[in-house]
Amino acid sequence: MFYDAFISYSHAKDKPVAAALQSAIQKLGKPWYRRRALRLFRDDTSLSATPHLWPTIEQALGQSRHFLLLASPQAAASKWVDKEVAHWLESKSIDTVLIGLTDGELVWDDTTGDFSPRASHPLPPVLAKKFSSEPKWVDLRSYRNGANKGDAKFTEAAADFAAAIRNVPKDDLLSEEVRQQRRALMLALSSAALLLVLAVGATVAGILAYRAREEAVAQRNRAEQTLVAATETANSLVLDLAQRFKDAVGVPATLIKDILDRARALQDQLIKSGQLTSSLQHSAGAALSETSASLLSIGDIAGAYDAAKRAHQILTELNARNPAATGYQHNLAVSDERLGRVLAEKGDLVGQLKFFQEGRAILENLVKSDPDNRSLRRELSGFYLGIGDAQTRLGEFAAAEQTLRDAGAMISTLLESDPQNIDLYHNALTLNIHMGNLGQQKRDFAVALRAFTAALAIGEQLVKNDPGNARFQRDRALTFERSGDVQIELGDLSAAETAYRNFYGAISSLAKSDPSNVFWQQNLAVSYLKIGDVEEKRGHLASALDSYRDSAAIMERLAKADPGNAGFQRDLIATCVKIAQVDPSQAKVTLTRALDIANSMRANGLLAPDDTWIPDELAKRLAPLLQ
Repeated sequence: MFYDAFISYSHAKDKPVAAALQSAIQKLGKPWYRRRALRLFRDDTSLSATPHLWPTIEQALGQSRHFLLLASPQAAASKWVDKEVAHWLESKSIDTVLIGLTDGELVWDDTTGDFSPRASHPLPPVLAKKFSSEPKWVDLRSYRNGANKGDAKFTEAAADFAAAIRNVPKDDLLSEEVRQQRRALMLALSSAALLLVLAVGATVAGILAYRAREEAVAQRNRAEQTLVAATETANSLVLDLAQRFKDAVGVPATLIKDILDRARALQDQLIKSGQLTSSLQHSAGAALSETSASLLSIGDIAGAYDAAKRAHQILTELNARNPAATGYQHNLAVSDERLGRVLAEKGDLVGQLKFFQEGRAILENLVKSDPDNRSLRRELSGFYLGIGDAQTRLGEFAAAEQTLRDAGAMISTLLESDPQNIDLYHNALTLNIHMGNLGQQKRDFAVALRAFTAALAIGEQLVKNDPGNARFQRDRALTFERSGDVQIELGDLSAAETAYRNFYGAISSLAKSDPSNVFWQQNLAVSYLKIGDVEEKRGHLASALDSYRDSAAIMERLAKADPGNAGFQRDLIATCVKIAQVDPSQAKVTLTRALDIANSMRANGLLAPDDTWIPDELAKRLAPLLQ
């Protein structure tokens, strides 16, 4: 058997990242019908039980084309790693050695033509003076405890190795991965339907077999095993699809929702058909949490809430039965975060605060048990951000400021040790947005503007580094909007208009890429509304009217498609009022339309307690026009 690469690493510290890297490299650019694109040797997965350990490793080294070293101080101190590297260099070129840094520091010294020795030096002694020039190495330090399948930066790091092993340009490899993912999406529905047929067939076969007394036990066990396997596959399918769709640009929201709904229906059918073991319960909860995030990203708040609520219920029950299982606790915290985010979009700030605080308590306990886990600490900072946001919107300004400062301290500390972590930079972007919102609520507009300016700088860099990430694009766009709002308060209409037009430019590209994405369409309508406000303040009434009408056209479509969405109805009312102010000839028609919407909202229980005055105010404005 031959291998494309041999992975050498410290078993004491680097098993999680070695496993994640092996999986990612083997699957990059993989056609759907093949198990893997590359074959990598890693002793935990490739060695069977044998008393002849070194001869087996020696044979695997001889059958491998590349040597992938996961460098760390622990690996440098490992006699096995040093022995593997020494054996490799006896017969193969140093140019076939690939390096992934999982801990420590690598600093090249041109004067000595080697890496500088230091206390945290991660390379084994046998590599001293072996490189003729500084080799390229990949920074994996933020992934030492493993990586999620959907982490785009980790996939890109894996692509560095896969491209070198396959001797193809990295861009070509990533392009092939995108093509294969799209092909997989086209097959997802048919695969899900086939899986359902097989699972139902297996269940029926088990029932029929049970009737035959002499085969009852054996057939039943086989049917149950098939059902468990099918259920696990369904859970994995939903999780994988949700991760692929989250933050994706170019995949229609309607297609995302349709595929996820069908996959979830399959998942539900299988779960109801058999015994839900703890393992299946865990994978089902994790899959539903990811589904919630994906549905929320396309504006399906109702679907996202349903998935998040079910995930939280499943994982709460699972943790009650297994209170010592840290993996279950972690996923319960994730479900708290997902549910809190959905409630924030629904306007339930008390619920948002409650679930973020619950998740924070879980993660703080996990961090106490594993203080060196940077991934957990990064996630914990995200909970502080969510809590600070809720406190700001609830008017608890002193508590919000302290919470956000605590989040900032965590993020700064983590960035010092992991300055290339994209997720940390996104947390820093979110921190500045929340600090800006807090300054705005306190009417400290100078502070708010500084925070939004800092957020924009981070957002620009994130979009530049990952232009295909919809979350980065949308957050940058919304920061333009917030900056414009502050400039309005400061009286700088020129700066406000520039910010709002940047907001429009950023969000319109997203909205055009997928007209079915409700969030992006709503943001586009708001951008027209904000531009109209500036034009009206400047006395450019014709231009303002055009912008208001563009906004109203979008809001009409959204409100008609989702009549139960109070936010859409309220935004449409506001746009109608704006049009009436700018164009008196249309005031009677537009205010009548606004009043009809408001009365319908009141009749259907969609008016929030703070909005009950809206129908009366509209009726008051309309009365003189009806005389």
